[in-house]
This record gives sequence, structure tokens and C-alpha cells, in this order.
Amino acid sequence: MTETTKNIAGSAIRGVSWNYLGGISASLCQLAIGIVLARILGPRPFGQVIIASTIYGFLNLFVDGGFSQALIQKTQLSKEDVRKTFTCQVGIGLSSTALVFATAPWIARMFHDATAVNVVRAMSLMMTVQATGLVAAALLRRSMRFRAVQMAALCSYLVGFLLLGIPLALRGMGVWSLVIAFLAQASVNSILLHSAARHTVMPLFRWPERSIMTFGGTIIANNLVNWGHSNLDNLAASGMGTAALGLYGRGCNFAYQPVNAVVTGLQSVLLSSAARAQERREIVREMIVAVLGIVFGILGPAYLVLAMLPDTTIMGLYGDKWVGVIPLMVPMALAMPFFGAQALLGPVLCGLGRPDLEFWPQAISCAMAAVAFFGAARISLASIAWALLCVVLVRFAAMAGFAFHLLGIRWREASAMIAGRLAMSAAFSGLMWCVDQALRMEHMGAAWRLALLLALSAGLLGALVTMDARIVFGGRAVRFLLAYEGHLPAWCAARLRGAGRPKITQEAIRS
Repeated sequence: MTETTKNIAGSAIRGVSWNYLGGISASLCQLAIGIVLARILGPRPFGQVIIASTIYGFLNLFVDGGFSQALIQKTQLSKEDVRKTFTCQVGIGLSSTALVFATAPWIARMFHDATAVNVVRAMSLMMTVQATGLVAAALLRRSMRFRAVQMAALCSYLVGFLLLGIPLALRGMGVWSLVIAFLAQASVNSILLHSAARHTVMPLFRWPERSIMTFGGTIIANNLVNWGHSNLDNLAASGMGTAALGLYGRGCNFAYQPVNAVVTGLQSVLLSSAARAQERREIVREMIVAVLGIVFGILGPAYLVLAMLPDTTIMGLYGDKWVGVIPLMVPMALAMPFFGAQALLGPVLCGLGRPDLEFWPQAISCAMAAVAFFGAARISLASIAWALLCVVLVRFAAMAGFAFHLLGIRWREASAMIAGRLAMSAAFSGLMWCVDQALRMEHMGAAWRLALLLALSAGLLGALVTMDARIVFGGRAVRFLLAYEGHLPAWCAARLRGAGRPKITQEAIRS
């Protein structure tokens, strides 16, 4: 194993560690704070914020311009590249804010809620605010300083939602408690990112060089279809009213939040690692197979338990106001492990300089999603959720086909690994269902059942990892991690080896 290989993989593992520490912390905070706000506010304010967020998310693709990924991927980066990119992104952010502010009445009518005009206008400021921190975030990820990125995200969220959002909601501010929280979070995040990766903010009114523009243009195309996948179902649900959109949006938020905590931390690491290992694709191949095993091993049990116990979960967390979310949870939960897996493949293709291979499967499945979601909206909210499951499965199969072919991964080995993780997940969730039924017979409330099931699930999964991590993650993933155990915390390496099992030799790890 060469020193270059060790350095790349070691940096990736350290980056994953920091990303997961920050991602899990942020996810737990968002879950807890989101539950409190949902119980206080109810569905309609969340529906209005989703209207603004949908437009903001669309235009923000152009604000970023794909330049952040280009800065990470570019081999040699100059100060002029940084200045031109910063100027371009802030300029596009200001223009986008002005555009949304002017067209807010039309946007509100399009979403069937004329009262959302001021909410849309206020949240349009986020595009300018966030633009000021995009270059700093890209520079931190380029140098694999993921700790600073995660700390900025966590601290800004706590300031926005814990210190401002909840107190304002308790004072009866309604939807404005969410708007102010989002704006505060974006502002604090940009300030902290720039403090960690200082660069000149002196404008340079030139377009970035052609290579960055070309790469960024391809990224925009990919991000547009990703936006379609993330928002077409919300657009379809908006035709049923703001309250229905709030229910569907909260269901999506709850379903996507854990998987995003797992996947987002890996995406930036995989992008940076693949960019550094463009000439050593065997490293990326082994890393991807290992990561897929870990993702299905973590997400599979969690989401299959949710699919088996949607009423216990929703009633235990959100209460009676959100009972309409329960029918949506089964298809959404089944979709999430596959969504998480496909979301990891795009950054790898970009890091290897082939974002075009991400675009086509995304575009085809996005066109399918448009037809499926708006057709399902004629039936019910639950039908949109089942359409989401079908689209995610198609999207995963198409993306995996391109990525596996590029990296030389055989479908047979990947399918066997996924099937093993799903079988373990099915057995795990079946056991939790039996426990839930026993607790119901004791007339235990949903909140108490959920608390006991969470404790039991976490303890059992931890015990399985301690006894033999291969049960949860698969042998190939464990061998890959142990090959770089010097970069792992001692307790983590010990658990991967497994208490009471024969020591895994270096020869077995390399095989």
C-alpha cells in the first residue's frame, strides 16, 4: 500500500469522523427542535415556509453556479479564481433576491396561498446571505477541514432555532418565528465559515476561467434535476392546500433528516477524496463498496423499523396535529436507504471529473418523477409518497449502473452486499415490531413505547457491532476500515474487530 493511498484514505476517514460527529449532533438538535416547533405551530406555517424554500432552493442552484464543486475539484487554485468566484456568486445572489422579491405575489398565487407573499420576500434574503459563505465552505472542504464546516452548521442552527425560533414561536409569532430562525442561521453560518477560511472579499468583476465555468455548468444541470427530485412532490402536494403541503413537507423532513445526516457528511468527503485519487480508482472502488455497506447497515434497520411502526413514531413525536403524516411514512421509509445510497454516487462521479455521468440517469428519473407525482396528486397525499418510492428505486438503479461501470464494480457483488444488509434489517425490524405489539397489550402510550423502542434498538444494534461488525456492515466494509485502523479511534477499531473473535490479520485485510 503506497503512502499516497494511505494519506488519501486516512484523510477521508478523519473527514468522515468529523462530518458524522457534526452531522449526528446537528440531526439530533434539528429533530428535537423540529418536534417542539411542530407541536407549537401545526402544519400551516411549515407549508408557507416550504413555499419559500422551494423557490429559494431552485434559484440557489444558480447562485452557487456549480463553482463550489469546481473549486474543490480544480487541481491548481489561484487567488484570482477565489476572488472571481466570490464576486460572481454574491452578484447572482443579489440578483436572485431582487427577482424573488418582485415576483413574490405571483409565486404565492402559484402555490395557492396569497398570504405567503411577505414570507417569500423575507426568505429571499437568504440567497444573498448564504452566497457570502459559499467560497469559504468550498475552501474548507477542498482542504478537508470538515470540522470547521460542521461546527459552523451546528452553532448557526442552535442560534437560529434554539435561541430565536422556539422563543418567538412561544410568543405567538407563528410562521415568522421560522423565517427569522432561517435568516439568523444563514447569517451566522456564513460569518463562521468566513472566519475559518479567510479570503479577500475585494470584488473582481470577471467571469471565472473557462474550465471552472464548464465544470460549473455541468454541475448546475445535475443540481437542477436533483432539485426536481427534491421538490416536484412538494409542488404536486401544494395543489391540495397549504395545510396538506405542511403535512407532506413535515413527513419528508422527518424521513430525509436521518439519511441526510448520514449521507451529507460522506458526500463532501467522497467528492474531495475522489478528486485527490483520480488516478487511483481502485481506492475509490473499495471505498464506495465499503461505504454502501455501512450506509445500508445503518439506514436499513432504522428505516425498516419506521416502516413497521409509523403510528408509534409519529404519534409519539408529533402528537395528534400530525396524524395525517402516518400513511406517508411506510413508502417514505422504504425509499430512504436507496436514496442515501444513490446520493453518495454523484459526488464520486464529480470528483473523478465525470459529472456528465450523473446527469443522464438523474434527468431521466426526474422526468419520470414529474409524471408520477402530479398523476398521484389527483388521488391522495399517500399516493405521492408511494410514487416517491418508485422514483427513488429507479433513480438508484440508473445511477448505480453508471457509477459501477466506471469503477469496475460488478452488480453481483453489490447486490449480494445490499441483500445481506436488508435481510439483517428485516429481522431487526421484525423483532422491534413484536416488542411494540407487546407494549400495546400493556396499554402503554405511543411516546413511552417509542422511547423504549429507541433505547432497545440502539442497544441491540450496538451489541451486534461489538460482537461482530460484519453482521451489520458486511465483511468487505469492515476489512476496508481495519486496513486504515490507525486513523480510527481506538474504541472504534476495537469494536470493528469484535470482542472474543479471532484477530483479523493484515493478510486477511488486504485480501
